[in-house]
Amino acid sequence: MSTTLDQQTCRNCKTPVDGEYCSHCGQREGHADKRFLDLAGEIVGDVFDVDSRLWRTLTSLLFRPGKLTAEFIAGRRARYIPPLRLYLIFSFVVFLVMAMDASNALVTGEDAEAAGEGGITVALDPNELRDAFDEEAEGGEPMVNIGIADEGSPQWMQDLQSRLEGNTETVVENPNAFVEDMVSYLPQMMFILLPLFALLIWLAYLFSPFHYLQHLVFALHYHCFVYLLYMLDKLQGFAGLDISGWLALWLVAYLPLALRRSYDSGFRGAVGKSLFIYVAYGILLVQAFTGVALIALALL
Repeated sequence: MSTTLDQQTCRNCKTPVDGEYCSHCGQREGHADKRFLDLAGEIVGDVFDVDSRLWRTLTSLLFRPGKLTAEFIAGRRARYIPPLRLYLIFSFVVFLVMAMDASNALVTGEDAEAAGEGGITVALDPNELRDAFDEEAEGGEPMVNIGIADEGSPQWMQDLQSRLEGNTETVVENPNAFVEDMVSYLPQMMFILLPLFALLIWLAYLFSPFHYLQHLVFALHYHCFVYLLYMLDKLQGFAGLDISGWLALWLVAYLPLALRRSYDSGFRGAVGKSLFIYVAYGILLVQAFTGVALIALALL
C-alpha cells in the first residue's frame, strides 16, 4: 500500500489529511522515507524558527518591559517562546551557574589568598568563625540560639532547635557545604514564590478585568527578566565592562514600565502598585531565604 501524501490519510491515526499536518493528531505528513537532505533541511528550518523566536523573545523581554505579557493577553503567542518554557530555561541556566559559583563563594585560611578574581568570594578565618558561632558555655552547650522553641514548645520543635544549634559546628568546619545546600534549594523556593508574586499582582489589580492566569504569566516573564539581568551581570566581567549600576537602575524601573504596558495602567498607578509589590515581595523573599537557610542547616 502506498504511504505517500497522495493517499491523503494520516499514517498515525488514519484520519483524512487536508494539508501538511493531520487535523486530528497533529502529526506532520510527507514522504514516509525521507532522504538525508530532506531531513537536514527540516532540521535547519526548525533551528532557524526556534532561533528567530528566541531572539524575538529575548529582545522584547530585555528592552520592551511588559510586551511579552501584553502579547500573550492579546493572543499573539506563537511568535514567542511560551512563558513557562522560557522560565524553565532561564531557571536551569541561572541556578546551574549559581551552583557552580557556590563552591567558590567562601574561601578560608590560605585559600583566601589564592582566591581568583573572576568571582565573588568571602574570605573567612576559621578561628574567628569558631569564636563567633561556636563558643561554649560552662554547661558545654553552644551559645548559638536559633530561637524557634522554648521549654513550653512541643518536643519536636525542641528537638529541631537542638539539631539546628548542633549543626552550627558543621557550618564552622565546612561553610561551603552549607552554602551549596542553600543554593540547591533556591530553584524550588523561587518556583513556589512565583504564584505568590502573581497573587500580589492580583491584589494590586483586584478590581480589574484581568484574571489570575494572566498575572501568573506576568510573574513568569518578570522573573525571566531578573534572571536575564543576573546573567548579564555575570557576563559583564568577561567583556571588561562595569554596568552593574545601570543594570540595577533598569531592574528598579522595569516593573512599573512593565505594568503600564501589560495592564494599560497610568504612570502614578503603576508606580504605586510597583512599590506595594516591591515591599510585599521583599518581605516574602526574606522569609523564604530564612526558611531555606533553616532547612539547609537542619539537613546538614
